[in-house]
Amino acid sequence: MTITPLEDEDLGSALAMLWQRHRQSNLDRISLLEATTANVLRATIDEHGIADGASAAHKLAGSLGTFGFDAGSRAALEAESLLREAVIDGRLLSEAVTALRSSVEEVSDNARPEPATAPSDPGSSPGPGNLIVSFDGDLISRFTVEAAVIGMATTSTSQMPIIDPQNASVPESIIIDDAGRSWSSRELFDCVAELSRTALVFVLTDREKVEDRVEFARAGVAGVFPRSQGSRQMVSFLVEALERRRSAESKILALNVDETLAEALSESIVGIDCRLDIRGDLSSFWQALEEQGADLVVVGFDGAEATGPELCRIVRAHPRWHRLPVVVVGDRKRLHLDEAMIAGADDYLSERLTPHELGVRLHSQVERGRLAHTRSDTDPLTGTENRTSTERSLDRLMRLTARHAHPFAIALIALDQADHIRQTEGDAVCDVILRRLGVRLLGKFRGEDVVGRWSHDGFAVGLYGASSDIAHERITEVLRGFATEEFPTTSGKLARYTFSAGVASSPADGSTLPSLERHGETSLRRARAAQNCVVSTHERPTGHPANVVDVVLVDDDDAVADVIEYALGLRHYEFLRFSDGAEAAKALGEGHVKARVVLLDVGLPSLDGFGVLQTLRSQGILDDTRVIMLTVRSSEAEMLRALGLGATEHITKPFSIPVLLGRLDQTLPRSNA
Repeated sequence: MTITPLEDEDLGSALAMLWQRHRQSNLDRISLLEATTANVLRATIDEHGIADGASAAHKLAGSLGTFGFDAGSRAALEAESLLREAVIDGRLLSEAVTALRSSVEEVSDNARPEPATAPSDPGSSPGPGNLIVSFDGDLISRFTVEAAVIGMATTSTSQMPIIDPQNASVPESIIIDDAGRSWSSRELFDCVAELSRTALVFVLTDREKVEDRVEFARAGVAGVFPRSQGSRQMVSFLVEALERRRSAESKILALNVDETLAEALSESIVGIDCRLDIRGDLSSFWQALEEQGADLVVVGFDGAEATGPELCRIVRAHPRWHRLPVVVVGDRKRLHLDEAMIAGADDYLSERLTPHELGVRLHSQVERGRLAHTRSDTDPLTGTENRTSTERSLDRLMRLTARHAHPFAIALIALDQADHIRQTEGDAVCDVILRRLGVRLLGKFRGEDVVGRWSHDGFAVGLYGASSDIAHERITEVLRGFATEEFPTTSGKLARYTFSAGVASSPADGSTLPSLERHGETSLRRARAAQNCVVSTHERPTGHPANVVDVVLVDDDDAVADVIEYALGLRHYEFLRFSDGAEAAKALGEGHVKARVVLLDVGLPSLDGFGVLQTLRSQGILDDTRVIMLTVRSSEAEMLRALGLGATEHITKPFSIPVLLGRLDQTLPRSNA
């Protein structure tokens, strides 16, 4: 299997973003080498200092080559070789380290990789997604990473884009950084005004004057952020704005409507993406509201079964619909207006309004209602429904189940060891994990299903028309996928986390929502005791075997490991990573982890790669596990030693990612035979 153009493009984008993440750590290694060189020239270096310098040069050789800094990689190899000599030539070492610094800074300054896809040329379309216009690499990196957590694609450029409205690949939003700009204030306002015609435009600025905000508002910006604003808050606001723009067709439900008003309503919604549903009696109106919902209710003041103000009171007294916008249409009598507004109407419109005026007022109420619904019913962290809204939605599905005699299942989900994660990694890391789990659940369950935040560490999912077995299967699919995701930790390493779930279904486990919740909580307690599994009411907990993977990567260089892990993810390989040789040898040797292929670096802490290989060989692990050695040094003696200890292949750093993937594509099928 060869690498595809799409994978090649994704790899290029990932390398650029990962370089931004690891750039500073590589520059720190160069600084350490420079200090080592100075001490060599002053004859004040000791063995410990030489060893540290050689180790830094060794890691730089592999890391820089992986990111495409070939000249820097060669200079680092030369520096390492000089530091391992019995007598170190300070002049040659100084030249090598100087060349190393120059090669990295020259590439960084003149063709600095961006943490997203390559920037567009001026005048060309930047492509779909969300575009960041900025010179600040750190800001771009932080925003890109925060957006990536919720699956939002971003690109970046330092040039003000020119958008062709006829091009279908224009970005949905454009975020313009006003700092370090190469344009004047007038040029900025003019560009924003032009771009706002085809995309949502947001501006990051340090301008505090209200006059500047007036100018931005006139230009049509969708949001103005201070540059000090956190990336998470910016992304949250951006998501909310995009959701409002992408909103599906609105539904207006009407009652007490005569022919004249019906005609005016029909004309009023032309061009505003609304669907009108007029009901002739109160019972039919309420059934439509319960089963299909609505974004706005329009009711005539006079009615045979209920007047407009009376229907307002019915809606305001209902726990599910009390926030629903209600507009009363009537004559111009002040008494009727007062009565409607006191009853809770959001607006009172004259039946003499033109269709255009009526449409503008109704559209405004629909938008305000959507925004209020989003803010009141959505959990701000995860984007799922909050607890109150989830309970209402589950109750609605339960009543539909009873009415149509369909099956219904509820799954209660909890992140495993959430309290421990908060104590060891902090609230921020735990929030990122919960947010990603929420996004994954929302991506899996749509339509009539309900996904909501149920507790501080978990969710509830309602599956309309699903039996216990179907619910179990669908939740297990999510569990398996989530278990492969990796999250940054405070130590700088990546970690994987799991969740447990309890499933209960109707009618087998009860015919009311409280009874299903109780059975679900019981199943969840049993699942959490085992962890990383889904348990139905009458089932023993059985966990998905998470210790069998395609690839185990053993490498202590975070920069190189990040690139390899991204490449493995492109091919959907299941993998684990260890950065300590002794830890990897123990996990593999004792059977805690079983791998089809081990990618093994030589220079490891605690136990080097040869020691790991020797351990695996002595314990019989190599009988059904293949080992590919990864190392900067590639002498014939070293290669023969690795092959003699049982390694299958030997790949020299820096290596080509497509070559590595090609080796894995060839090796994995054989090792699975």
